[in-house]
Amino acid sequence: MTASLPEIPGLVSLVGVDRALARLLKNQLCPALTVEDLNDQNKLFLHMEGGGLPVDAVVLGMTLEDPVRVAQRIHVHDKHIPILILSHPADCDQLKRTLMFSPFLGNEVTPWPTDEVDGLPAILRQAAERRRLRIRYQNALSSSQIRLEKLPLLQPEASHYLDQLLDHAPIGVVTVDQAGAILTLNRQAQDTLRVAERGALGRLLSDLFPIAERERLCALLGRCAPHVPRPAAEVFEFHAANGTPRFVETGCTPLTYRTGQRGIMLIMQDVTDRIRAEQERRRAEDELRLHATVLRGFHEISSNRSLTLEEKLNRLLKLGCEQFGLPIGILSQVNGDIFRVLDSVGGEELFPVGSTRELKQTYCGGTVLSSEPVALEHAGISEWRGHPNHTRSGLEAYIGVRVQVENELYGTLCFASPSPRPKPFSSADREILKLMSQWVGSELRRERADAHMRKLSGALEQAADAVIITDRERFIEYVNPAFETLTGYREEEVIGQKTYFLRSGLHDNKFYDALWQVIGTGGVYRGTLVNRKKDGSLYHESKTISPLKDDQGRITHFISTGHDITELVRAEEQDRQHRAELAHVARLSTLGEMTSGLAHELNQPLCAITTYAQTALRVLTDADGSAERARYGLEQVVRQAELASEIFRRLRHFARKGDMNRRRVCLKEVIQEVAGFIHADAQHSGVKVELAVARNLPRVLADPIQIEQVLLNLARNAIDAMAGVEEPRRQLLIKARRQGRRGVRMEIHDRGRGCTQEVADRLFEPFFTTKPDGLGIGLGISQSIIEAHNGRLWLEGSSDQGATFCFTLPGDEDQAHAIPSSD
Repeated sequence: MTASLPEIPGLVSLVGVDRALARLLKNQLCPALTVEDLNDQNKLFLHMEGGGLPVDAVVLGMTLEDPVRVAQRIHVHDKHIPILILSHPADCDQLKRTLMFSPFLGNEVTPWPTDEVDGLPAILRQAAERRRLRIRYQNALSSSQIRLEKLPLLQPEASHYLDQLLDHAPIGVVTVDQAGAILTLNRQAQDTLRVAERGALGRLLSDLFPIAERERLCALLGRCAPHVPRPAAEVFEFHAANGTPRFVETGCTPLTYRTGQRGIMLIMQDVTDRIRAEQERRRAEDELRLHATVLRGFHEISSNRSLTLEEKLNRLLKLGCEQFGLPIGILSQVNGDIFRVLDSVGGEELFPVGSTRELKQTYCGGTVLSSEPVALEHAGISEWRGHPNHTRSGLEAYIGVRVQVENELYGTLCFASPSPRPKPFSSADREILKLMSQWVGSELRRERADAHMRKLSGALEQAADAVIITDRERFIEYVNPAFETLTGYREEEVIGQKTYFLRSGLHDNKFYDALWQVIGTGGVYRGTLVNRKKDGSLYHESKTISPLKDDQGRITHFISTGHDITELVRAEEQDRQHRAELAHVARLSTLGEMTSGLAHELNQPLCAITTYAQTALRVLTDADGSAERARYGLEQVVRQAELASEIFRRLRHFARKGDMNRRRVCLKEVIQEVAGFIHADAQHSGVKVELAVARNLPRVLADPIQIEQVLLNLARNAIDAMAGVEEPRRQLLIKARRQGRRGVRMEIHDRGRGCTQEVADRLFEPFFTTKPDGLGIGLGISQSIIEAHNGRLWLEGSSDQGATFCFTLPGDEDQAHAIPSSD
């Protein structure tokens, strides 16, 4: 006997499998099976197409992006190769559904959860063995007819091998004579027909089939004859003892014996999994059609703009009743423990619109606690049989889901029936109900938003301020009636235009560039603009421009609100002019009060001029007169004349009338100027004046004449306050120091007897004075001047030891930002 060649181990290919799992499989499967670990599916395809060792099983790992597509390509090459796809346990059910609907796949593709890897080696051994036996058996049955009479003549080894092959084949093999009596059957056929070999031999094969299937089996055997096309295999339905159906695919081919007798060989294979997969596929297709029907209904309802929200919701309830086969549909609102019916279809007697119940008295009391739909096919035989909705309302079938608006519980959407539902609610029913709930929530949210927008629109339409809404490119999309009234332009004239037509020409491009820089970067602009109406007249508008942003923070629109302040600006200008007149009057009054001191101060240079002039004349008339002495006298005349001229210059400068002229001012120079003014008056009153000016004092943006007026007024008030005290106490201190980073603080201290609290409270009132000949406008005007410079003037303290007045001025940079544009 010739020794048989050693059998080549089966090949298991791993594609994209974790290294640890690959090592585990190699350890447990080798050497009985060869394990090939591939990190790329293309290598597997090259191996299969290159004619290498036949692959007996394939494991697709978690790292593959599309394992189903890889499995499809493998089965295009050979649809009988067992394939196991590793998957997360939670994803296995979804993967099974995907496989059902995937074309080009055989029945040998199985999802395998990653939490059951311990059982994977055994499954791979069985799959590989089943695969190799199938190949051997197919090779053995490659001939369409087998002459059974030659079997006894075979060598014992070949006969034994064929018997073993038939016994271990993964499909059932039965041979019958032309009458249908069983001649032989292998183990798989015995398992399929649920019969032992001894009890099956000689019996009619049809006796082992269900009664309902016997006629079809006989018809199949009748069509199996030589020299005619082989009949197609048919699927027969069997029932297990527990009533579970199983399906057996049966095909047949004719046999011819040496004696000339004929028989039939039947190939039987359990295809229950395939049939169930097909049934599941058809069920899923039905669910898809159901989904499509509901979506079509949704589209018809939502796209009908002529329907109100109430009409849309009512049609939705009718659609749900039709889809679920339940006569009652209810949309409710839940407020705390109260269930209120918003709309009802088919249940007007039990659940009239507007009626309320305690939430716990309804099935919806459980629905609002669950994120998934609650479904009851027959409440009377379930744990819900004692629920009030069953005992009082008699509702047997129910399916409901909560409705949320903006992630908050709004109510419930439910459907019910007083009769039990003949078939259970499917997953498609639950998904459809959830879809309905989401649609209701979105419609209610849209209605809430529309109502809010209607309120906003009404507010804008009735607003007294002019409102403009533009897109990001500044094209006008909306103006309200107040804008039309203010500008004279009608809405249809400005929609689609940019706002340039309102420009008056008084603001330069630099002004507008700065404005758009603020709002273009997400800021809010507030200020005063001078614009032009349709009739060409100018108006002042207090304007606020704000950007509108979407959920991602991107600017989509700009909204501008403003109101006409032309009359206010005109009134402020008149008030400013009036204050300037009063300030001028106050300065003249101050000069009048200082007349005696100024006369004394002027008298000194005039007397000196007279004396030096007379001396120079005598020197010139003397025979021995010195020219040098005459020149000296004339020089002194010139000097004293210049001194008098400076005094007159200061008087004329201080007394002039004009508009505010702000510039960068060094307060030290202003203080020294004021000290020169009050020098004569202070000497006449016996007051010692002291200046304390800090070094590096910041410059301020101010009108120096007006600041001189304030300082002069406060200094003269201080001199007057010390008129009744002893001469050693008569000291006036003018102090200037830094305030904050750029500001300046001025302090005027006197050592008089101060004033009472009653007088202090009224110091800044117009025309209030304690002087017999005073006007009572000096402090009020001084306060207005300081406030116009964005500063503050106040009485710091007053006692019998003296008083202190203070005022502050912001630095020149702060002032520049605070002062409105003159445009």
